[in-house]
Amino acid sequence: MTTKGSRATKPTKESKDFGQIVQLLGERIAVAVDASRRDGDIPDDRRGLVFPHDLIIRDATTPQAQLPTLSLGPGDLPESLDKLISVMGISDTEVGILLLSAVTAIDPRFEHFFIVLNNEVDTRGPMVSTALRLLGQDPANPIARALFDSQSPLRSLGLVQLHRPDHSLAAQILDAPERVVRHLLGDSSIDPAIVDFVSIVTNPLIPAKLLPQIDLSSLNDVGQELSSSFTLGMRSRPGTAGLAQAQHWLKAQGFPAVITYDCSVNAVIKDEISKQFLAVVREAALRGLPIVIDLRRSDTEFIRAVSDLAFKAMVPIVLIYAATMHGDSTRIRIVDLPMSTATQRETWWDHLDLGSTERNTLLRLEPEEINSRIQGAQSLFDAAPSGMTSLARRVDPTFQLNDVIVEESVSRGLSELLNRVRLRSTVLDEWDMRPGGIRGRGITALFAGPSGTGKTMAAEALAGVLGVPLFHVDLSSVVDKYIGETEKNLERIFSVAENADGVLLFDEADALFGKRSQVSDARDRHANIEVAFLLQRMESFDGLAILTSNLRSNLDAAFTRRLDCIVDFVEPTAVLREEIWQRCVQGRAAGVTPEQWQQLASLELTGGAIRSSVVSAAYQAASSETDIEFAHLLEGARSEWFKMGRLSFPL
Repeated sequence: MTTKGSRATKPTKESKDFGQIVQLLGERIAVAVDASRRDGDIPDDRRGLVFPHDLIIRDATTPQAQLPTLSLGPGDLPESLDKLISVMGISDTEVGILLLSAVTAIDPRFEHFFIVLNNEVDTRGPMVSTALRLLGQDPANPIARALFDSQSPLRSLGLVQLHRPDHSLAAQILDAPERVVRHLLGDSSIDPAIVDFVSIVTNPLIPAKLLPQIDLSSLNDVGQELSSSFTLGMRSRPGTAGLAQAQHWLKAQGFPAVITYDCSVNAVIKDEISKQFLAVVREAALRGLPIVIDLRRSDTEFIRAVSDLAFKAMVPIVLIYAATMHGDSTRIRIVDLPMSTATQRETWWDHLDLGSTERNTLLRLEPEEINSRIQGAQSLFDAAPSGMTSLARRVDPTFQLNDVIVEESVSRGLSELLNRVRLRSTVLDEWDMRPGGIRGRGITALFAGPSGTGKTMAAEALAGVLGVPLFHVDLSSVVDKYIGETEKNLERIFSVAENADGVLLFDEADALFGKRSQVSDARDRHANIEVAFLLQRMESFDGLAILTSNLRSNLDAAFTRRLDCIVDFVEPTAVLREEIWQRCVQGRAAGVTPEQWQQLASLELTGGAIRSSVVSAAYQAASSETDIEFAHLLEGARSEWFKMGRLSFPL
């Protein structure tokens, strides 16, 4: 057997199965047992329990018996060790240690063998010193002892285990986990402890030709390291097909398949991540396969823990991070994946289901999400992303743009904004007309106008047309009295929004995006820092954000320059007010005459005030157990009129 660092000889095609090898090991270890026996030894069932004085003197004054070296040729190794040797590069000595650690789980006879060889009745497996002596290694050799370090291949890959940590290394007992034993016996099933969140992928969902092209020039040196272990990070936004890209890149390096480790919400118990991660690494080592770990939905603490484990692992690993992952957060090299175009996403739908008609290529869906929706396993509106729920309220849109009754100029502005969203992939990706500097791909719009003119409703309607949820930012949760906390909350909102296809709504935005002022005290300085942060963050934003404000002049001028669209909402005309009144009653005011509708429309109320008036009228009608009548509407309008601070009601 060779020492650490020399790769073992691969098993031959004439390799025996593990049962035959166990028999062969039994015959050869029996010879070693016979050679280790000496005249005057105490009975085997009392070894290690009693220490006669004469035997202590004998063992102290005479050298330990030399055991016959356990020699196994390529034809003596199980074929199940092929990948472990060829991909992981373990040495002959390490192969021997692995086999000796596993044999007691197969054949109980070995327990007796090792009692004799260990000279201790309470042991049921080989001591470290016994295993080394059987393999022709000196237990006092530092290189041989290093084979059992925690970072050695055998232990870091979870192939062998050491017991009795209260003893010296030489006296600790070796065994192999059950999964390793079953693998040696030819069992190819995944470890039951990880089967729920591990899958083996031979064919990615999407062919490589349908994916955005990756610039592989920066990965050349990584590819040269594939004979050993490596860890690579891929930064992936929704629509970049992160899993498929990682799987195809690894297959291009010569791996026949990829182990995908699901680290999504609730898939992994965080308190047991080290144990579970070791089981996944062991599975990869036994199969000679790389691991792809999707961390895009995981929190920062969990990502850091998995990244640290992956960095130390001795198998090839690709980590998929969200777009917000900073390169200096880990010691792992990170590359950015290119965004797919709408045309490419259309081909994904075609590839996964040619008969599907309900598709939305504006959504930057991953192939796995598209497949889930085709299979009916996922609703149109997914749950709010992790990190967003405490800072923004999710709204599933119930309006469409044709529900928003506004002036023609406002309609044109909304249509222009909608076109920017729909054609963003064409203009920015296919035509490559990206903004300069650090500007992201996002779109930011301002809805300005008096209260009640439909700004928030229009934002919800846009989300409804796009088929995505609306995330309504809760300013009370965002703004914090402690210095620096507001910026952190805003960063969380922007970061999560970039990885979600929802519309981000900052209602009453002048509270956050107000003008900077002259610095007279620490509070002014802190407020100006918040505004400066928002200016910088909006520059790099990569989503759709809508700001609403009653007073456009209150916004900082620098924000206005960074806005893609500004839509000025105005109070409705009498014609529009009549349409709003009739639309709000939803057919429950059949007795109201055209003249009465015109009377109501003559009241200078905004759309929001009209809706509140109709709701008040509906309650009155419900209490009277009648349909909504003109008198109910008039009373509701009067109540709303006085609520607005007006004195004389004209009707």
